[in-house]
Amino acid sequence: MKIQWIRVLVGGFLIEVVLAIVLVGGFAAAGVSLDTISTAAAVVIGIGCFVAAFVVVLWFGRRIDSHLVLHGFLMGLVATLLYVALVTGSGQMPTALAAYGPATFVIVNAARLVGAVLGGVAGERRRATLA
Repeated sequence: MKIQWIRVLVGGFLIEVVLAIVLVGGFAAAGVSLDTISTAAAVVIGIGCFVAAFVVVLWFGRRIDSHLVLHGFLMGLVATLLYVALVTGSGQMPTALAAYGPATFVIVNAARLVGAVLGGVAGERRRATLA
């Protein structure tokens, strides 16, 4: 089994870039403050995390020959670790946990992982139907 680590790292980074641009930009354009996360905002963020990870893995996985689901999981894991490292490194973890709530924080980050894995599953299925 050969894991394509460069694709995993770039894919994970790309997931976070897409999320930052779309979600932060979208909330800023709408005039929504992210100091406290409402239930509706948490749902939008969770769906955004899922969709961004799904699409990036589906797109980036086209050139991965095997184990696309594993690669998807690893991309989602890299993206999640990047986010947690950025939040922790900037000293904003207590603020993020207070804004989301611990359970919502975990659920939103789990949505990114689930989206990445299901992106890998969809890529494998697409590959199987084309073969």
